[in-house]
Amino acid sequence: MSSVHRALQQRSGHWPITEKEIADLKRLIKDRVDNYPDLEGMVAAGLLFYKSGWYEAKSKAAHDAIVQYATSIRVSRDGRAQIKVARQNKRLKALAEKL
Repeated sequence: MSSVHRALQQRSGHWPITEKEIADLKRLIKDRVDNYPDLEGMVAAGLLFYKSGWYEAKSKAAHDAIVQYATSIRVSRDGRAQIKVARQNKRLKALAEKL
């Protein structure tokens, strides 16, 4: 679950959102868009292995870069973690550019 979703779930009740909460949500949206990993570049550099929609990280740094965008994780037959990564959200990217 993304940090944006967590922040929205933590709010309960029907009172207006405070200025601080608005600023926090804007920061979370911008961070999510700005920190999206260059998956094709990482595969080309040999940091990730890609097969049939699943990525396998070759290092801890590569794993840490993509795991926060994971939609699903499985373990291969040889015991390696394989991660399905969410595509970059175009609407969220457009919203971040407007903020």
